Amino acid sequence: MEKTKLWKVDNNKLVEINSNNLDYEDRIHKWIENDISIVLPDAILIGSKIKTDHGKEIDLLAIDENGDLIVLELKRGLTTRKVTAQALDYASWINTLDEDAINDILTKNGIDKSVSELMSEKFDDYEEDIEINENQKIYIVGSSIDLITERICKYLASNGLQINVLTFNYFQDEDSEFIARNFLVTESDSPKDTGKKRKGRYITKLFQEEKIKVGQKVNYIPLNEKSIEKIATIYRKGSKCLKLDDTGETYSFSGLRKKLILDNGLDLNPHFPYWQWTEWLLIENNTKLSDL
Repeated sequence: MEKTKLWKVDNNKLVEINSNNLDYEDRIHKWIENDISIVLPDAILIGSKIKTDHGKEIDLLAIDENGDLIVLELKRGLTTRKVTAQALDYASWINTLDEDAINDILTKNGIDKSVSELMSEKFDDYEEDIEINENQKIYIVGSSIDLITERICKYLASNGLQINVLTFNYFQDEDSEFIARNFLVTESDSPKDTGKKRKGRYITKLFQEEKIKVGQKVNYIPLNEKSIEKIATIYRKGSKCLKLDDTGETYSFSGLRKKLILDNGLDLNPHFPYWQWTEWLLIENNTKLSDL
């Protein structure tokens, strides 16, 4: 990651501000804990130093407007492979948390509100039936990041994992301290259909453009290879819009995909649904959702 430089304008001349490479990640932790918007403007802090069920401790845990949980893990002098592996381990653990478990974490951190209440207060367009913790995101945070970590994270991001590296460059002159924020993975480095913003979700666009409508039926193509037919009806617009015809249970597309993969032992990753639209068939016109 290219290092940021900073200049001060002094009498119409640029004076470069000295940077400092001191390890100050404890200060970063406190800054983010006090105001998470400095790294994630559309997120809510769930808690700090969250204990996992295997005796580890997540530096910071947040949730964004999509209902996705976010691990923010500070480098704190860890070796390259260890910090990445640790962040992935934490993401695999938070993947197991349901809404009740998240509410328990909030309570333990002194927050007397549910995650739904917090999201309703924070986000003007919050939908109560949004799938909580459908996906997970990782931010590795540090005062500097080595080239190996950069390469690993860019590779994972380019293959669908929502992971990024965030650095803070520290500057100081005789009067003041300055901090500059940098993200490693840009929009061009990530797959196009990651669903990062609810307003821009692919399924939302299909509803808006009336390419899919309430009452239409879909099935999950990978099940056809096992001669299994599982049909769901689009019964409403929104996030959790599918109703299974045989059970009446309701799901989002990603939630139903995950259930079908796990229930039927399909050789697909249930936790990374970012290209799932090639896997769904609109029965009415025998068309994949990705072709709409």
